[in-house]
Amino acid sequence: MNIQTSFAATNVAGAPLPSEPRETGSGGPNLHDLLRIVRVRRKIILGTAAIVVALVTVAVMEMTPLYTATAVVMLDQRKHNLEDSVALFSGLPADQSTIQNQIQILTSLELGGRVVDKEKLRDDPEFNPARGALPSFLSTLNPAHWFGMRKTEADAQQLDAERSAVIHRFLDRVSVSQIGLSTAMNVSFRSDNPRKAARLAAAIANAYVEDQLEAKFQATQKATQWLSGRISNLSKEAQLADAAVQQYKAEHNITTTANGVSVVDQQIADINGKLVAARTEMAELQANYDRLLALAKNGKASDSAQVLASPLIANLRAQETQLTSQMANLASKYGPRHPKMLDLEAQRQTLSDKINEEIQRFVSSAKNDVDVASSHVASLEASLRQAEAQGAGQNQANVQLTALQSAATSARAMYEAFLGRLNQTQGQEGIQTPDARIISNPEVPGAPSSPKKELAIGLSIPAGLVLGFILALIIERLDIGFRTTAELERLMGVPVLATVPEVELLTEGETPVKAADLISTKPLSAFAEAVRGLQLGLSLSNVDDSPKVILVSSSVPGEGKTTISLSLARSAARGGLTAVIVDGDLRRPTVAKAVGLTDIQNGIVETLAGKASLTDCLYKDPLSNALVLPCSSIPASPTDVLSSKAMQGLVARLRDAFDLVIIDTAPLLPVNDARILGPLADTCLLVVRWEKTPREAALNAMRLISDTHTPVAGIALARADNERFRYYSYGYQNYYSYSKYYSG
Repeated sequence: MNIQTSFAATNVAGAPLPSEPRETGSGGPNLHDLLRIVRVRRKIILGTAAIVVALVTVAVMEMTPLYTATAVVMLDQRKHNLEDSVALFSGLPADQSTIQNQIQILTSLELGGRVVDKEKLRDDPEFNPARGALPSFLSTLNPAHWFGMRKTEADAQQLDAERSAVIHRFLDRVSVSQIGLSTAMNVSFRSDNPRKAARLAAAIANAYVEDQLEAKFQATQKATQWLSGRISNLSKEAQLADAAVQQYKAEHNITTTANGVSVVDQQIADINGKLVAARTEMAELQANYDRLLALAKNGKASDSAQVLASPLIANLRAQETQLTSQMANLASKYGPRHPKMLDLEAQRQTLSDKINEEIQRFVSSAKNDVDVASSHVASLEASLRQAEAQGAGQNQANVQLTALQSAATSARAMYEAFLGRLNQTQGQEGIQTPDARIISNPEVPGAPSSPKKELAIGLSIPAGLVLGFILALIIERLDIGFRTTAELERLMGVPVLATVPEVELLTEGETPVKAADLISTKPLSAFAEAVRGLQLGLSLSNVDDSPKVILVSSSVPGEGKTTISLSLARSAARGGLTAVIVDGDLRRPTVAKAVGLTDIQNGIVETLAGKASLTDCLYKDPLSNALVLPCSSIPASPTDVLSSKAMQGLVARLRDAFDLVIIDTAPLLPVNDARILGPLADTCLLVVRWEKTPREAALNAMRLISDTHTPVAGIALARADNERFRYYSYGYQNYYSYSKYYSG
């Protein structure tokens, strides 16, 4: 029964491995992986950190200490002008863009040049290395400087270049920053001399304030000059415009009143007013006449208001009423034909005729008033037509006159406006104030601001550790080999039967001790325990039919397969089994050398060729009861030898004669020898070197041996770094808990 899927992999000592996390995908490393990297690569991490700290320490110790002095400048939003100023001279706004602009001014070449010239920094060796002690001494030795020779253009260019370099070095020491969200700014300067730092910080702040005043004064002067020239031109333009108006009036006989209105236009306006009034009056008279006429026709003229208002008509009506009353009194006494009645009737008729005559006189008077009013209107209309005819000739001239008058008015208004602006500008020349003021003068610093040695060295420690960890992580990721059994099992699909530690070449006196020798010399060592675990894993790979012929191979040379093969044979021999190791690598045989056999006359090639018996070709292992079938000579065609029937017969004879047959073959990837021998074996043990065998190589080797249908019992993870492997598989504490069981 094959129990590969349930077999528990063994550790370097052959004991079951503690549970370890499996890789779940291609994502980043988890916490366990990071801790493992720190433990495994701690030398790289600590070494990198130590180098970084040492370099930083040396660097900061060699740096010249610099002192920083700071002055505080604030943009002043208060207005100090005594009169209203134009926008050109108004105070600076306090927005962020304005503050950034002022920072650019404070760090400008222009302002820096002023401070350099004022403080004579071109003679300071800190800013001009050419003025140091040694350059100055060498300059005095130059004969060209002894007699004050005339400076050439090249010398002037050199001085300009020197000044520019000094300004740039000076500005490199200047830093300006806004204080929070306020309008105040820190103006700092760094120097190797604390007093010089304070002096130059104050010089920058003062130069900035002076620059603002000078800029305003220059702007005022330029504005005054420009306004004066402009006003002179505008005055001439206004005079020319007024002269053009007067000349035009004279040429076209245009007379105007005091308020500038034409006389003809004034006459037309007056006539129009009178005409409107006359027409209104005529309309009223016509209406009155029409009413009287209508009432007269209907015999009701006496109802008119004018008639009723007449005293004469009122008197006649009163007499008529009295006669009517008398006639009414006498009518009952006398008859209508009575002479007295007839006399009264005649008197009443006379009164009525007088009333009608008076009414006709009112109608005639109204008609006469209408006629008079009509004549007045006609007269005014004639006068208006005459005036309009006179003014019609001036209309075209008035258009041009209006344009000339508008131009003159505009020129005069512009002249007066610019004159007022000039008065304001001249009035504020002497009262300009800067938009910024110094609110804190720099103090002489008591301690250097840079380098901050303690901080730099302190920060270099975590920085070095981080850099070391990154370097360790890169090395870890660039490693192409296997470090854990879980990783190997997941990728290869077969169990790891044991992890065999790397053993350095030891010496006992004059005799070297190889790793496989520990099976006999130190049977309680971790290496021997791992081999026993590997042997146990092989025997349990098929419980029903324990494998007798085991093929041991690897993907590439140098994996440790010969050491594993010899160690398995010796371990089996120590356990009482008859074991033989066969050197199946006929191209580069190494078994005899690993065992320590030197004088070999016959071997596997001679046996297969029939030149020697099998008994003559078997040699006893000096350190155990195992037998060795070495290769004493390299055949011309190893492939033909291994694929021969003689080889099949040899393996069959060894299977019958021994309890365990170990065949050490050539690597799978370079040659096909292992694939030829695979079908002759019961199982195959694939050796993978810890952290060295490339993953692709191991996968290809597994694919090649699987193509031969040879059962693969498992993998031996060989030559594991004993110190580093414990971090990958056990953890630090667990390893020492297990290691106390091992000896040697």
